[in-house]
Amino acid sequence: MAGVLLGLFLAALDQTIVSTAMPRIVGELRGAEYYAWVTTSYLLASTVSAPIFGRLTELFSRKGILLTAVVLFLLGSALSGLSQNMAQLILFRGLQGLGGGALFALALTTIAVLFPPRERGKLAGIFGAIFGLSSAVGPWLGGLLTDHLSWRWVFYINMPVGAVALWFILRYMPRLSPGHRERFDFLGAFLLAGWAVPLMLAFSWGGSTYPWGSPEILGLFALAALGLFLWVWAELRVEHPLFDLSVFRIPTFTYAALASFFYGPAFLGTVAFLPLYLQVVKGVSASQSGVTVLPLTLGVVLGSVGAGQAAARLGRYKALLLGSALFLLALFLALHFVLQVDTPLWLAVGLFFLIGLGLGPAQSLLNVAAQNDVPMARIGSATSAVQFMRQIGSTMGIALLGTVLAGSLTSHLAQAFPGGASAPAMARSGEGMALDLDREFARLEDLLVRALKGDEAAYRALAEDPALPKAFLKDLTPGGLPARFARLEGLAVRALRGDEAAYQALLADPGVPQALKAMIPPGGLRKGTLALLERVLSGDPEAKAALLASPFLDARLKALVENPPPPGLRDQLLRQVDEALARAEPEAERALRRALAQAEAQALDEVPRRAVEELERTKARLKEALSLGITEALRRIFLYSALFIALALAFILLLPDRELKGRPTPGVE
Repeated sequence: MAGVLLGLFLAALDQTIVSTAMPRIVGELRGAEYYAWVTTSYLLASTVSAPIFGRLTELFSRKGILLTAVVLFLLGSALSGLSQNMAQLILFRGLQGLGGGALFALALTTIAVLFPPRERGKLAGIFGAIFGLSSAVGPWLGGLLTDHLSWRWVFYINMPVGAVALWFILRYMPRLSPGHRERFDFLGAFLLAGWAVPLMLAFSWGGSTYPWGSPEILGLFALAALGLFLWVWAELRVEHPLFDLSVFRIPTFTYAALASFFYGPAFLGTVAFLPLYLQVVKGVSASQSGVTVLPLTLGVVLGSVGAGQAAARLGRYKALLLGSALFLLALFLALHFVLQVDTPLWLAVGLFFLIGLGLGPAQSLLNVAAQNDVPMARIGSATSAVQFMRQIGSTMGIALLGTVLAGSLTSHLAQAFPGGASAPAMARSGEGMALDLDREFARLEDLLVRALKGDEAAYRALAEDPALPKAFLKDLTPGGLPARFARLEGLAVRALRGDEAAYQALLADPGVPQALKAMIPPGGLRKGTLALLERVLSGDPEAKAALLASPFLDARLKALVENPPPPGLRDQLLRQVDEALARAEPEAERALRRALAQAEAQALDEVPRRAVEELERTKARLKEALSLGITEALRRIFLYSALFIALALAFILLLPDRELKGRPTPGVE
């Protein structure tokens, strides 16, 4: 059992540990368009492999099949860690999923084979606790390994643990060979994949990759329906089917499997969306991802183990399942009405712990109930069928709940950014939500400041980043503020020399300081100053004030402007001023450049500061919108979860209240 538990822990851990490493993986292997397939390939392979390996345990040595599953999983892990591109990683994750799905089914089947029903609850409770523990440890361990070693260690970490599991299984597990051999149903396995894979893809892609009403999704549903019909038709006619549909005539199995189908989305939906509330709304650190689901995990562990122990003592399961379902139903409804953005963290943590406590018993007892009346010859396929039903229900439910979350976020983000700003794109990128907004905005602020100061790499990163509102790019040009002021310097010098187009361009630029514009007279230094002087000599007081304020006229010339000579000497004055301006022009250009350098220094201080302040205001608006959207979505998700539990409760009510009696352990070879 130690080896089986370690194998199950690895399979459950791998469903969550990879998520925190994915950004680093995509960054190194490229191929961001295949991001979702790394998870999808594992999910598809594990879902389909569970019933197939469950049937194989009825035909061959259970020890041999379990060892094969562990080796498959470890081989997939090693190859995933060695992947050189996304295509290889997706393929090897699928191989890993084959072993992972088999480990799920075989772990619970092994309990049923080695222990009588009354003793199974204790071990099933431990197995349920392992699922909860892996959901807490996975994200934290994935982040730790990625940050301090490499993302490849997310896969390599399985090797030493798997080696220990193999040693325990090889050393202590009996062969547990079946009493007789039957032919394996290859057609049934092929048709099972033929309807399960399209169905899983439809619910995985619907509403995200493709609209629900798109030809792709409708086509997948049609293919799944056709495949299901052919699979049922084949299974009813094959002498030794992959799954004996006659077990559905056993009420205990049927109702337990259907209850598991509806428990799946309630459990997975809670685990999947609670981190959003705790991290984004309540500010729990994203770097410690395991903490976000720790209260729920602790509740699941206590509920699962406690219910298993109680079932072993009482010898019955129905009362425990009914009590936990009613408790969970009331709790989900209460959370729908109670949960708010300003709900105290201690209260939220307490309520989430209670959710785990309510979910725990179903994790252990529904499998025990389903196995109770199933013939030992079909215990493997029946156990894997319950797991298969739970997986299908989880996938369908997550698709529905994900749509609820996306709709709520879209609504609140549209209200916060009515102009269609692209900052909310950050909240919908990657897995669907940027959990660590502070870190993401700190990254954007750093890029923005560097780009404004001339960092080309930072400018390119911002220009290609859909998360940054384009309003923040208005002050950005290739080369940043230094390049912009270099261009302005060229315009100013040309305008000072009399280039009218350059002068008009300076006047039209709102970023040029007004004092700088006033330094350059219309028409340039020489022509413009002489034109003003002629107006002064004609008695224009405004022209006189402008000339006296010019930084390019020395004191002697200003004295002449203050006291103009007689009309007969005016031509001489104009020639003297023109000659003086020609001599002063180089100094005027140097003064202009000094003024521009001062303006640039001021801009390099003020513009990044204003941009960062605006980005901080955007972050505050985005946080508020996300907090409101996630809270509203989570309340609706709790309402849907209450509906799922109500449907599960209806089937639990129909469960026969069988006693968990002892059953002889099969012969050991």
